[in-house]
Amino acid sequence: MIIFNFQFSIFNFLNNHTPLLYLTQSLWRDEAFSVLLSEPPLLEIIKLTASDFNPPLYYFILHFWMKIFGNGEIVIRMLSFIFHLLLIFVCYKFAQKLKFSKLTTYYLLLTTFLNPMLIYFAFEARMYSLLALLATASMYFFYTKNWLAYVITSVLGLWTQPFMGFVLLAQGVYLLLNTSEVEVRWIFISFIAILVFFSPWLPVILFQLTRSGPMWIWPINWTTVTTILGNLFTGYEGTPWDLWNKMKVLSLAIIVFSFLSRRLLFLTWAAVPVILVLVISYFKPIYVNRYLIFVTPALVFLIVDCIAKIRNRLTQIALLFSFFIFIFSFNVWFPPLHKKLDLKITIKEIEKLANSTDLVFSQTPLTFFEASYYFPDRSRVFLYNAKKIEVPYYAGHNLITKEKWVDTFPEYPRKAFLIHDDSTYEVISQK
Repeated sequence: MIIFNFQFSIFNFLNNHTPLLYLTQSLWRDEAFSVLLSEPPLLEIIKLTASDFNPPLYYFILHFWMKIFGNGEIVIRMLSFIFHLLLIFVCYKFAQKLKFSKLTTYYLLLTTFLNPMLIYFAFEARMYSLLALLATASMYFFYTKNWLAYVITSVLGLWTQPFMGFVLLAQGVYLLLNTSEVEVRWIFISFIAILVFFSPWLPVILFQLTRSGPMWIWPINWTTVTTILGNLFTGYEGTPWDLWNKMKVLSLAIIVFSFLSRRLLFLTWAAVPVILVLVISYFKPIYVNRYLIFVTPALVFLIVDCIAKIRNRLTQIALLFSFFIFIFSFNVWFPPLHKKLDLKITIKEIEKLANSTDLVFSQTPLTFFEASYYFPDRSRVFLYNAKKIEVPYYAGHNLITKEKWVDTFPEYPRKAFLIHDDSTYEVISQK
């Protein structure tokens, strides 16, 4: 009995106080959106993503992944984890090319694998782990002058998420600052090839950039500027609220380590996208922490490289130990505070109470996709939209067609289970 309780305690700790929580918790809206958008045929996916911010590559991959392995929560998240493991392999090749020692290489791989930002999205069914992988691979092939592989990874990155363009701009700045390594002919051919292969999606990007309407992205402020590097390292986005000042200190520490490293490639990789996004966001908000996930591997490289260059062995060991303890402790402390809304329990409860003619209504688009994913009969899931307000494009309007709108409740004895944004629900019917 004591052994059983001990084993249960270990399991409970791992499942609730480590990043494994991210793997097993309820899907949130964007993840459920990924599943629903990836189910149709490929041509339909292209049509649907044309009105979404993200290009279709990740949805294509997820489409075939679900065809083979199904669409269970853990299954679809494991795709992102595979991308994360491939990222670690690319970092290994990068470290070898930079002639890092074996100890430094293994430490780099460990801290990259456990990095709070990267491990969070390694267990999320979205495209951000794939983006981090392709951006890092693009930088590696750019550095090693493998131009064919560079073009392929860069094009795939752009077809994953448009912010990949900032990686290409960072590479351009690096070339301007390091003209001794410029191979003008091959660089020109590579950039032209990237532009050509991504050109079919450029009209969609231009349309989205000029599209008017309500925005969900908040304007930046001074706090954003002073905490952005800490946020990109930890994945912090405001919960709990009292971490902002600590993120300022962490951001400052990252800046110090980065400049002491003196690795121009990684400095431009980290700094150029961040600076450009902040400058653009001053005029039109575009900054979203996860869109810049490709900066995070560069930050880890810079910190580890800086520590490895310290000549005082005692100081070096102390910093290596402190850096690892910080990452480990953050990964134990932060996951319970970073939980997604648990709509799975709500839907399972509704499933037990509902009969075969009852309906499920989402009060707003924010819970519609989870309800559609978890409720067994998707044809009985609707958006309650009494005022017939157009669904904003950023809320997944391409998957919430007007056929899914309802403005009245069913007549008794049929019932509607109306789900609120906080995962509570009420049972309603008309007499």
